[in-house]
Amino acid sequence: MAILHANLEPDIRLAAQLDQALLITLTDMATIRNTAAVDFHGTVNGSGSDTARLRYVSLGGADHFESVGEDATASVTALVDTSVDIAVTRSTLRREIGDIATSTGFAQDVDPQTLATDMVASYDGYFNSLLTAAGATASTTVGSSGVDFSHDDFMDGLFTLELASVPGPYFAILHPRQFADWQESLRAEGGSTQFMAATADILTIKGQGFAGSHSGVDIWKMSDVTESGGNKLGFMFGANTFGYKVALINSRSMIGAGSSVAVAVDEVLVEITRDVNRAVTNIVGNAWVGLSLKEQSRIVGIVTDA
Repeated sequence: MAILHANLEPDIRLAAQLDQALLITLTDMATIRNTAAVDFHGTVNGSGSDTARLRYVSLGGADHFESVGEDATASVTALVDTSVDIAVTRSTLRREIGDIATSTGFAQDVDPQTLATDMVASYDGYFNSLLTAAGATASTTVGSSGVDFSHDDFMDGLFTLELASVPGPYFAILHPRQFADWQESLRAEGGSTQFMAATADILTIKGQGFAGSHSGVDIWKMSDVTESGGNKLGFMFGANTFGYKVALINSRSMIGAGSSVAVAVDEVLVEITRDVNRAVTNIVGNAWVGLSLKEQSRIVGIVTDA
């Protein structure tokens, strides 16, 4: 009788050999945090509050001179003021891994160090969700509920920002479904649009995150775009529309707290602790961040079919 591999399983041979490489399942890993799309307003450290209030006043030429008679008394023009709050709150992610799972792992496998390093990527995904949730509150919208996103909708958004005299740079956050529908619409465009180099570029397949520019607007695809009522709630906006603040914890003050080792990674504080009774390692990432839509007049929502 021939010695076959099938006959040697499972005692002498393995049904499947684990490859040394550890791959990541498909997920949207794009981040917009460290771009010009969102303003960073610093930290709340030492401020006495977890909430920062941004103050606005009608200066910068908002009120124009008026023509009056040579000996007439000028009327008093009042300042218009408003404010918006950015409240910093805690966000967290916890992992737990047993000692045997760690010790039997391959090189570059799942271990406490790998889990700790990955915390920043998870924080960036959370940041994206804060941005898209704030963008979904836009009071002015273009597009039609239950109707695919089209190039006409894109231009309507652009016109809305122009009519409001919103300064650039300009950005659009679209769900991949909206982006794909827009590509389909662009295929049928005639006139000057069909000959634009940007149109040809947008029609090529795009990966995650930044997808190119069209008509002066930087386009970002983001899976975290809010869905409501069967629609995707994308948005287009100009400069200074969103802002965020953080709290930064001094990791040195945490060292020696029990069996904890704390390391600050970007805006995330990662702590590794031991549960000796269970022989497991806890990896906990904490970040303290708040993001707000600062001014409604600088944004237009894009509400189209999901």
